Amino acid sequence: MSFKRLNIFRVKPEERYQSIIALMVIIALNALFIYRMHDLFMQPGFGPYWKAFEHELHLSGYDPLTYLGVSNWDVVYQVYRHPLLSFMIWPLWAINEGLTWVFGVNCVQYLVAALLIFCSYYSYIFLYRIHREVIELSQKDATLMTAYCFSFAYILMSVIVPDHFTISMFLLLITLYISGVCIKKGRKFLWWQSAILFYITAGVTLSNGIKVFLSGFFVNLGKFFRPKYLLLAVILPAALLWGTAIWEYRTYVLPKEKARAEQKAKKQAALEQKVAAMTPEERTKYEEKKAKRDVVLKRQAAKTGTPMENYGFLKWTDISTSRWQSTYENLFGESIQFHQDYFLEDTLVHRPVFVPYRWTLSYCIETLTVLLFVAGIWFGRKSRFLWLCLSCAAFDMFIHLILGFGINEVFIMAPHWLFVLPIATAYLLKSIRHQSLRVVITLLALYLFIYNGYLLTDFLLSPIKTVI
Repeated sequence: MSFKRLNIFRVKPEERYQSIIALMVIIALNALFIYRMHDLFMQPGFGPYWKAFEHELHLSGYDPLTYLGVSNWDVVYQVYRHPLLSFMIWPLWAINEGLTWVFGVNCVQYLVAALLIFCSYYSYIFLYRIHREVIELSQKDATLMTAYCFSFAYILMSVIVPDHFTISMFLLLITLYISGVCIKKGRKFLWWQSAILFYITAGVTLSNGIKVFLSGFFVNLGKFFRPKYLLLAVILPAALLWGTAIWEYRTYVLPKEKARAEQKAKKQAALEQKVAAMTPEERTKYEEKKAKRDVVLKRQAAKTGTPMENYGFLKWTDISTSRWQSTYENLFGESIQFHQDYFLEDTLVHRPVFVPYRWTLSYCIETLTVLLFVAGIWFGRKSRFLWLCLSCAAFDMFIHLILGFGINEVFIMAPHWLFVLPIATAYLLKSIRHQSLRVVITLLALYLFIYNGYLLTDFLLSPIKTVI
């Protein structure tokens, strides 16, 4: 099987009308976000827009790194977690440089929005095809389950977030779609397909590369462990990507870290001299100010939890944050339904790690969503494709719930795995062909669209505080 034979980017006749509606919603949300931040983010020059991104772009815990990279290119992402991402946005920076020269304004929002619209639109397309061609739902049911997924809070949110999550979701859904077609038609995942998908997908987010390997395993089964496949599809691309990350770190990051360390040492020495020359009254005031600052830092540290170790990848783990509360308030809570309080605030700034819902109904909706998911797993338990999807989601759960990576803001990771819920639920809908189930899912999707859509659009239409 080849990518060319799949014609994966050609929109099929039955997809056109519904995908146009989805595209209009995606464009409308991006237009609202551009409108909200337009006056701040279109200012040319390094100082103003850097300050604006840092102070004004608070969309939960999402970072403005893509805006920063497209405005003034640099290796802005953590290289060992996102080895290729800075280079992937380089073309947007080059285009933005030309547009800034012509129009005299920073066009970063429009360029990043174009990328997000493309990835979100085709995420919708590939998820629909998974329901339609792999799970074999009817056209109406496939449309319902795809819309159901896009009614989830942080799937809806992902279409406007200038971060890497939308790109990851797009690449993961392509991988799952190709895997599903291979499983259904008895084809094999060729080594070069796996190698290319791994290098690109893991290049965006390293952990997603594991899902490409899982796809290769579930498609090829025992043949996955053949020496040739392991060498060319697993070891070679992994080594190449790791080598890229090491080169990137040594070339772009390490010199800056050394310069910052030297500058920090100089500032510390100057501060020590300044403190030594202070009068007793001045030193008392300085110590009081330092104590207040330490309290703030301790509060922020408490939100990030206690890591297993303070070095390497283990410094991003968390062994102290409650797993159970994280599961029902954030993992299956905020990911699917926004909390009204502290709406889209950053956990590391003002938002508490756990925010309760105002209404009991919200917990009922969450429970119903999870029950549909669990029932779908039972009815689809004989599907190899479903077990592939569940294994990918299980890997995310291992990272977040066991290791505790990002557990304090686990909902922002939802685009990496949340689409597995409607995929599993689709097997329930396929097995129980009863109109009442369709009505329940339709009403659930409508409720989530109205609830999440209202909160999000109200936020996008609200005024912002100018910090410049």
